[in-house]
Amino acid sequence: MPNELNQAKIHTIYMQRLIKIIFISCIASQVFLIIFDYIFNYLDIFDEKNIRRIWNIARENSIPTWFSSTQTQLLGVTVFLIAMVQAANISRFKTFIWILIGLFFLWIGIDDAAEIHEKLGGALERIMKKDGGESGVITQFLLQNPSFSWHTFIAPFFILCGLGMVIFLLIDFWQLKLWQAKLSHYIILVFLGFGCWAIAQGIDFIEGLENADNIYKSIQQSLEIKHKYGVTHTFKVVEEVLEMFGTTLLWVGFLYYLAHISNGLQLKITNK
Repeated sequence: MPNELNQAKIHTIYMQRLIKIIFISCIASQVFLIIFDYIFNYLDIFDEKNIRRIWNIARENSIPTWFSSTQTQLLGVTVFLIAMVQAANISRFKTFIWILIGLFFLWIGIDDAAEIHEKLGGALERIMKKDGGESGVITQFLLQNPSFSWHTFIAPFFILCGLGMVIFLLIDFWQLKLWQAKLSHYIILVFLGFGCWAIAQGIDFIEGLENADNIYKSIQQSLEIKHKYGVTHTFKVVEEVLEMFGTTLLWVGFLYYLAHISNGLQLKITNK
């Protein structure tokens, strides 16, 4: 009788089904956001600025930004779960690295909502410029950056973190022999996600160039687009959607990884 009661309390999570639901929901949400951005910003059916801003993918304080930020923070939580599940079977160093990766994604999600990297980059640039001729050679070199200030001071840190994660994940995937276990799609999803992020940041770099207006005008004329806003806004939408889609791929990839390492795992919760 006690065994039957224990069996009745067991709740099974079907990870493959759950991951498919999450993936389809994220993609559907992104399509939904693109459609509403088009309706409220391109068509401007209400002619009301505040309503446009609610659905504007290009603005930080909007529903699309909330979705993007939440998705990235959930990615961070997923990586924390990976660290927790593996903690008993891997070294403390590797557990610590997994926690750092989770913190990185969690920070990116918070940063996305609060525009921290843009604000911090601008503040650092103003501080450096106040020094004038007293600043060193490296600082003078950094200030030659033709794009947004955050690319000068914050992007190098993000790039180093990204390279570190790629190296760590390649080693980890190789040690788990995911290539031989017909699980290569986990790896493909993760690195496609990083690729989407890299392309998005490349577009962001172009948007910050001094001659960006000339690029926009050239595209506007060649495609015979009536208003320049149609070009500038599209650039920003493509950038933000690539980030969101990249995050979805990363999240699904890490969820597959979590499903692989936690297959058959039983979790017991007590009130002690």
